[in-house]
Amino acid sequence: MKNPQRKKLIQDSTRELFKLHGFRNLADFLHAYYYLSRIDQYVRILLPILRGVVKWMPRSKADTFRPLLAYVPDRYHAKVIPLEDARRLVSVNKDVHVPPELSKKILPFEIANQIVIRHPESIAVIDCACRRFNRKSCQPENVCMMIGEPYASFVMEHAKGLHPRKISQEEAVTMLEDCHKRGWVHNAYFKDVLGSQFYAICNCCPCCCGGIEVHKSLKSILLKESIQELAPSGYLAIVNRQKCTGCGTCVATCPFAAISMREEHAVIDPVLCMGCGVCPDSCTEKAIRLQLSARQGIPLDVHRLVPQKEARP
Repeated sequence: MKNPQRKKLIQDSTRELFKLHGFRNLADFLHAYYYLSRIDQYVRILLPILRGVVKWMPRSKADTFRPLLAYVPDRYHAKVIPLEDARRLVSVNKDVHVPPELSKKILPFEIANQIVIRHPESIAVIDCACRRFNRKSCQPENVCMMIGEPYASFVMEHAKGLHPRKISQEEAVTMLEDCHKRGWVHNAYFKDVLGSQFYAICNCCPCCCGGIEVHKSLKSILLKESIQELAPSGYLAIVNRQKCTGCGTCVATCPFAAISMREEHAVIDPVLCMGCGVCPDSCTEKAIRLQLSARQGIPLDVHRLVPQKEARP
């Protein structure tokens, strides 16, 4: 007779993660297993390598070494999502399967661009690996969300060092709102070895976020927009010059250095703006708003991607 108290040799979440790969892609499974269980170590290894490449790479050689510069961003990247779209993403109450042809328009990367969420009500929060690596005092630290299965259950069972905890969808919305008030950016992450699909929302401050750092570094050495770590949200910040008083608050709070002052008014650089939504709420005069922009791509808005009756209001 089987002992119900006996610990399983292989956890259910491990089995489900393996199903994303199978024996033919065993190396990818092992990569995924290490990444999800030791994200802080993964970032501690990867980020210094990327910093070294960017520091060593002269602008004049950037196009020549494009395959090297693009290797990680093509496989491990994110889409910036403003608060309202993030709220909807953590509130959807039915599995999401966006057709691949539409997913690629929303996330314009060759690899890892599938918008699939299984059991969206399953959300686990872990410590921010970027804050751990940068050793800064930005708090709270326990704000990175794993969305859906097998990711949420896997980190609960294997990433004990990152203090994983399950939260409800309502708690996830509250956490997003709290992070937004601090001027932090919400990024929906995708990774090749995690089924080439969406698996997490990073809620990070600009001073610590490795994704924002890599994105800005690539922008600084590449004159073309051919390589990105982050895809823009689908929105562009627009300034109402009649309301703008030229206080400069938005310049200081913009995570992507996309705002400057000209003739005592804020000016948005459309190339640098990612439509994150931080500046509209930092403006005391309400002189900035987000506007849909074809230049910025298609928003990751689940209310548009799935029927309204399938998502919570």
